[in-house]
Amino acid sequence: MQHILLSAAARTLSLKAVFRMGEDGAYETFRRLRWPETDGEAVCPKCGCTETYEISTRRRFKRVACYAQFSVTSGTIFASRKLSFTDLLAAIVIFVTALRASQRYKSAATCASSTKPLSSSRTSCGKRWRARI
Repeated sequence: MQHILLSAAARTLSLKAVFRMGEDGAYETFRRLRWPETDGEAVCPKCGCTETYEISTRRRFKRVACYAQFSVTSGTIFASRKLSFTDLLAAIVIFVTALRASQRYKSAATCASSTKPLSSSRTSCGKRWRARI
C-alpha cells in the first residue's frame, strides 16, 4: 500500500483547487487519497476489512463484524487532528510541493558536482588528464 503523501493524486493537487472544493469536497478527496485501492471506500485500519458502513452524521465508519469505529484519519499522522479537511489537504499540498522542490535541488546539485571541466587540469591525486570533446 502506497503512502498517502507519495500517491500520484497527492502530487497533482494544487492549493487553488483545495480551497475551491470546500470542506465536503476536501473530505471526499481525502477519502480517495486515503483509500485509493477501493476508490475511497472505507477500509478498517486494524484488520483491513472492507465490510463497513458509514455514520454520516459523525463522518465515521463502523465495521460490520466487530462494530469497531474509525474515521478517515485513523491510523495516519492526522489521527488526533483538530483541523478541517481543507486545511489538512492544504498541508499535504505544501509538503508534497516542498518535497518535489527538494528533490529537484538535490538532482541539480548532483549534476553540477559531477561535471568535469573541458580544459586540461590536475586531478586531486596530481595526475594530468585531458577532457575529450
